[in-house]
Amino acid sequence: MVSHAVLAASVTRSLEALVAANPGQATLREYRIIWQAIAARRGGNVLVFGVGRDSPQWIDANAGGQVTFVEHEPAWIAVARDKTPGIDVVPTRYTTRAWAWRLSLLRPHRLYLRNLPSRIHETSWDVILVDGPQGYNRRCPGRMSSIYTASRLAQRSAGRTEVFVHDADREIERACGDRFLGEANLVRHVDRLRQYRV
Repeated sequence: MVSHAVLAASVTRSLEALVAANPGQATLREYRIIWQAIAARRGGNVLVFGVGRDSPQWIDANAGGQVTFVEHEPAWIAVARDKTPGIDVVPTRYTTRAWAWRLSLLRPHRLYLRNLPSRIHETSWDVILVDGPQGYNRRCPGRMSSIYTASRLAQRSAGRTEVFVHDADREIERACGDRFLGEANLVRHVDRLRQYRV
């Protein structure tokens, strides 16, 4: 049996390698916080908006549980399936644009991703990570829909759901996170990561 200290050291090395391979993405502190939250509910249900090089980390952290990724870019879905055989990726389509994010706050019900399969809507999620879609310029979809959908799924889940919003240094992520997940539910803000408990 592997000791907790050996496992922690192994995870830290793996996360450090990920940070080195992905400069400018997430920080080591951000990755640790997410990894620890998932591992604390190991065997549970984890939903991640966006696939990337960090996807295998979330699968490893939730050994024996369900990790489902929601992605809209066909090329990224193909890469994820090629690099991580057996990964559960659900394709989706976003109809929003970041430039219109303030207007979307007036009709948030239109942001809900109804095109996801019923199993997504019916699952009680323990951890939800919003790290997609892109939101780095006005023409990108922005994360309004993924944050709003995460809030609705978390509210329907049995018990408390840990919801993480990455890139919360950006106005859209910060404002939509506080509006849809509840500013009172904000647990912490570390680097560009916000953690809510809903």
